[in-house]
Amino acid sequence: MRLPAKFETRLALITLGGLLIRLLYTGLHRAYPVIGDALTFHVDAQHLVDGHGFQRPFEAVPTAEHPPLHIVVLAAIDLLGGHGTLPQKFVLCLVGAGTVVALGVLGRTVAGPRAGLIAAGLGAVYPLLWVIDGSLMSETEYVLLITLILLVAYRYLGAPTLRRAVALGALIALAALTRGEALGLLVLLVIPLVLRAVGGWPQRLKAGAIVLATFLVVLAPWSIRNAIVFENPVLLSTNGDNVFVGANCERSYYGDLLGSWAFDCFGQRAPGDESQYSRVWRDRGLDYARDHAGRIPLVVGVRLLRQFDFYRPGQAVVLSAAEGRDHRASWLGLYLYWAMLPFGVAGAVLLRRRREPLFILAAPFLLTVALGALVYGSTRFRVAFEPVLVILAAVALDALWGRVAGQRSSAAAASSAPASATPTSVSAGISQSQSIDAWKA
Repeated sequence: MRLPAKFETRLALITLGGLLIRLLYTGLHRAYPVIGDALTFHVDAQHLVDGHGFQRPFEAVPTAEHPPLHIVVLAAIDLLGGHGTLPQKFVLCLVGAGTVVALGVLGRTVAGPRAGLIAAGLGAVYPLLWVIDGSLMSETEYVLLITLILLVAYRYLGAPTLRRAVALGALIALAALTRGEALGLLVLLVIPLVLRAVGGWPQRLKAGAIVLATFLVVLAPWSIRNAIVFENPVLLSTNGDNVFVGANCERSYYGDLLGSWAFDCFGQRAPGDESQYSRVWRDRGLDYARDHAGRIPLVVGVRLLRQFDFYRPGQAVVLSAAEGRDHRASWLGLYLYWAMLPFGVAGAVLLRRRREPLFILAAPFLLTVALGALVYGSTRFRVAFEPVLVILAAVALDALWGRVAGQRSSAAAASSAPASATPTSVSAGISQSQSIDAWKA
């Protein structure tokens, strides 16, 4: 469906502003150190370009520490001439600008053109979206893919076609190849969507099978490669195993990183390939959790508070510095996040009152909650919820804008209306003309 030209023009201008913000931030912070996962992504991409395949940084051994899509994107940028980290960051700013466009179209789909433009505007200026584009992390592609998944889900709900089912399965697979937790959308989004959009169990099973089959086809090359290379099965990444040891240890259960993750809990690496020693780390973390089961309710509660930045947000800002995020931008992002939360709640209430389906937007929120509870709490892990918050806040701001505009129109109409009848004639229940006629008689 072709968008109205007025909407297209305004969305393009908003997107251009969002791109300039991203490029300006990245340029001003060009000397910010590239460390941690960002450095790993960059070096892995160099190995891929050099023909070594997916190889661990500084080790001549295969790796599946991270899902491959972000590494492939960086490698493609490298092949096109973007050899350093700064050119790669600038290209990722273009991907971030794509998220602004997607938010605008999604907002329009949910609540109309004005809500779409508001959503795009929020996406353009929201620091927790543009700060990731200058950090060389995989969240840049992930947040775009999440937004596109939500958009296709809404389109599928309106008209459940084969092409849209295929697109949904492919997009969820690409999101999982960016961040592994996107697997959860097969349960949290696809199942309720098919049940709602398709009538009859045979048709529902067929629709679900199409989405799942497309998902598996897109995922297959990476999973098959991992099955050939590693001793133990690796569906998406070994990081999904080794994360548990840092999230379940003394420091993350009793210490200053309660509800978070501690790198120093890893200890010495076990023998074997990456799939083998990652499994050892996972088992060590889960054993610790079982041995301290009485502590788990508190730990999970704090994890969720961290996930939504209600517990030690200052520490979260410090920790995010290792993820390539400038602390001033992180603080600004937190302030705007807290400011948008009440509008997000109001937007959800408004959609509920309008009998609009909320389960599509609820899926990334539930995914965020599950990730925080099962693993650990982190601002970075909340990224799937950020586009949902933007859309819901845009719905509320759109309604507020409409109410204010309506009141102004009413006031303007009242001020330009002709003079009313005299109190005497009104109280008598007759018109002014009738009063005059009676006087003449």
